Amino acid sequence: MPYSFETIKCISLKPQSTLGHPTAPPEMVKLDSPAAAVMTSFKTVHPITTIPEVPIDVALKKMKTAGVRLLFVTNAADQIIGLVTAKDIMGERPIQITRQMRVPRADITVAAVMTPQPDICALDALAVRDARVGDIVETLNAQNRQHALVVETDKATQTQRVTGMFSTSQISKLLGYNVTPEVRPAGSLAALVEQIA
Repeated sequence: MPYSFETIKCISLKPQSTLGHPTAPPEMVKLDSPAAAVMTSFKTVHPITTIPEVPIDVALKKMKTAGVRLLFVTNAADQIIGLVTAKDIMGERPIQITRQMRVPRADITVAAVMTPQPDICALDALAVRDARVGDIVETLNAQNRQHALVVETDKATQTQRVTGMFSTSQISKLLGYNVTPEVRPAGSLAALVEQIA
């Protein structure tokens, strides 16, 4: 049966009308704020996916259209098999593949540049519940990662469900400064070796 809708009577906007504002400004996010304050929750935000066979530039276009910098790579069973970021696509990896394998950029697929499932950093939702923003920053920097997924594990089946994600770019935006340590240019070969070690 089709829904029945009714019109609402419009009233005139009076002169000197003002905008309503929240009663209190949003609380500033700090390093000791609860981690949930900087987590993207997939209970409210729909994650965007792609498949491994998609050309990287098609995946990048999908990111731009959706306003995201990361896509979940899934298989036919809708299981996560990897992650691909805008940095993966616009960085050095496609250039290396083109040079070393003599593959045109248009033929490079998401599968060639994505972070495979075993290498994805995942955090248990129970551990995240009591964590602070600073804990997440420390974890991402220690793992040299830009993203970490938040997973809930079903005790009976031991299956995992991804319920959220942390991103260094999102955390930096909310804190107002870059949380990723910058790699300083090495002044000598010895300094370069020290940075890498």
